[in-house]
Amino acid sequence: MSIASVIINKSARALDRFFDYLIPKELEGKIQIGTTVSVPFGKGNQMTEAYVVGFPTSSQVENLKEISDILDETPLFDEKQLALIEFMKRRYFSTYLAALKTVVPYGLGLSAKKVSDKILKGSTLAISNAEAFDALETARDKAPVQARIIELLMQNDFLANTDIQMLLGCTVASIKSLEKKGIIESVDIEIFRNPVDYNKIKKTKPLPPTKAQQTAIQKITDSLDVFRVFLLHGVTGSGKTEVFLQCIDTVLEQGKNAIVLVPEISLTPQMIQRFAGRFGRQIAVLHSHLSFGERNDEYKRIKSGEARVVIGVRSAVFAPIHNLGLIVVDEEHENSYKSQNSPAYHAREIAAVRAKQHNVPLVLASATPSVESYYKALSGKYELITLKNRANSKAMLPNVSVVDMRLELMNGNRSLFSRQLIDEIQTNLNENHQTILFLNRRGFSTFISCRSCGYVVKCPRCNIAMTYHKNKDFLTCHYCGYTQRNVTVCPDCGSQYIKHFGTGTQKVEEELQTLFPDAKVLRMDMDTVSAKNSHQQILEQFEKEKVDILIGTQMVTKGLDFENVTLVGVLAADMMLNLDDYRANEKTFDLITQVCGRAGRGAHAGRAIIQSYAPDNSVLSLAQSQDYEAFYNEEILLRKSLVYPPYCDLLAVMFSSFNDAAATNCAKRMAERLKNSLQGKVPIEILGPSPCSFYKINNKYRKRILIKCKLNDTIINVLSNCVSEHYKTKESQFVNVSVENNPVHIL
Repeated sequence: MSIASVIINKSARALDRFFDYLIPKELEGKIQIGTTVSVPFGKGNQMTEAYVVGFPTSSQVENLKEISDILDETPLFDEKQLALIEFMKRRYFSTYLAALKTVVPYGLGLSAKKVSDKILKGSTLAISNAEAFDALETARDKAPVQARIIELLMQNDFLANTDIQMLLGCTVASIKSLEKKGIIESVDIEIFRNPVDYNKIKKTKPLPPTKAQQTAIQKITDSLDVFRVFLLHGVTGSGKTEVFLQCIDTVLEQGKNAIVLVPEISLTPQMIQRFAGRFGRQIAVLHSHLSFGERNDEYKRIKSGEARVVIGVRSAVFAPIHNLGLIVVDEEHENSYKSQNSPAYHAREIAAVRAKQHNVPLVLASATPSVESYYKALSGKYELITLKNRANSKAMLPNVSVVDMRLELMNGNRSLFSRQLIDEIQTNLNENHQTILFLNRRGFSTFISCRSCGYVVKCPRCNIAMTYHKNKDFLTCHYCGYTQRNVTVCPDCGSQYIKHFGTGTQKVEEELQTLFPDAKVLRMDMDTVSAKNSHQQILEQFEKEKVDILIGTQMVTKGLDFENVTLVGVLAADMMLNLDDYRANEKTFDLITQVCGRAGRGAHAGRAIIQSYAPDNSVLSLAQSQDYEAFYNEEILLRKSLVYPPYCDLLAVMFSSFNDAAATNCAKRMAERLKNSLQGKVPIEILGPSPCSFYKINNKYRKRILIKCKLNDTIINVLSNCVSEHYKTKESQFVNVSVENNPVHIL
């Protein structure tokens, strides 16, 4: 009999290896790489789902059991995808199963009933907010999962039951239990399985390229049969998307297909409009706001070859597209391309692996490339293509001013807005032009404090200040979702001198409506875009109804192209500079440069105003002049002197536990083990263990070890062995260990 190696569909780390089974004669020739089978597993021979990954000629195990049956004759993955699974397990220190479920996100755990049903089943609160708080307090101790469901529905007017189950890892029984109690009610929404309404999209033709665009197109299309990484560095409005479109047009003419990644769902509506206008029904859309049915339908269209251009967020990099000819990663610098769950992959790295597998070019594009990517371009690992001017010769880069908010305070202005910004907004209102205001913090106020004793209301799970949301009059933690009633009396001293401090997008909206009562204002943040298609609806409303002012968080900083936007205001610009993160300068420069670039993309000149309490900071000065090269030259010297990426790889080994001492002890033991195994053998610096900046989240204490090194097989093997050894100890049931390669956040 032949032998098949399989991955068992069980998440225990002790089972993270291949298991060998005999292939019975009646199944020979029917099983291939990626086939889903049923196998007897464990002492009780319980029938268990498994995935075939190979066919060894022999096995070290005697008396092998036989595969029982084939569960799905259509393979979940092919050999290239299997190679990607093995790469991700090793590179990102994950399990085989976690990597497999990431590479094949739509094919696992979806029953035929789920994907064929055209009704989206969801839930909403059936009681008032006040009653919900009472139910919440009752459920917290007795039924914590039900409490989290109530919290989610207090923060979102409607959620699909499948999304609730995915977010909380709970069963439908918890939802049904709350329904029986009358706390929530079931709501069925009819869904339409095509995520793009092609009837509303006008067919478009290629635009005449500028000389710089033509050069970029030529370089990329001349390399369609070669693995090469291009870094397309173009100023905001330089026409990078038109370059993608014309390159993909050539790809399709050659009978090949393409993948285009965008960093956030907020960017997909406009990108879909552009691509659907050019390629019609040949596009497929993949992002997290699709229903299960929509995802499954798009997945089938991609596999069948009906859809030839895949557009989507991070996970779309795994799309099962055949005959791949080009991969594009737009806004390649964005942190949202990095997964925060295991395996903590970066879509940019995965895109490079897939492009190399298929021997096709990868195009990374940005007005503010990541320091690491620009370093690789200058060192010759990537080929740099530059677009120095806007594609529309009449659309110049905006005139940017920096306002010193300290002087505003000295002159008696305690508003969120400088006098200059107020005047400019009024000018835009008079001229019927539109304005975008950016503040990287949602909610109404960032914390609540007692002016008598200094008490700050903090999340009991995270020890982090809670944010006040005025529209629903509650406090919520943006890290774990804990929600409670607003505080009007100090819980510590009983004083009524409670005050809201800090500013969020809700407060900006309220003050705007006071200053400009006749202005139409829209807000775009996580509180307003939780519902399905809400991103698209807000952007369509802003464009078609010519809404005067759009307020938003990071969602409004990139990719949006509205010709009537002539003014951008950046509030609290220096807020991000003080983060405990070596990328703080880069993130600040990126966000400010990108959002300022939303202004003046049409016939009218653009202006941008950056408000700051540290106006002399060099990062703000360079963002004001939109001078990426000068910023890079300054930042790369700092990275080199401190030995941070790209001059090293940074590994974060995280320990989390409900028991602070247990997390500390495990972290100390692993740090010693790593030092004994690695120091003196490879160039390496081990920092810690130490508490994370946010040392307690969701009742779990967090410790970390930071490792500076050049990642190689020796380090991967030692660290992987250390993690495996940890999960063989008794402490593993109390302490979770995870490893992240080059994290975008080290808080």
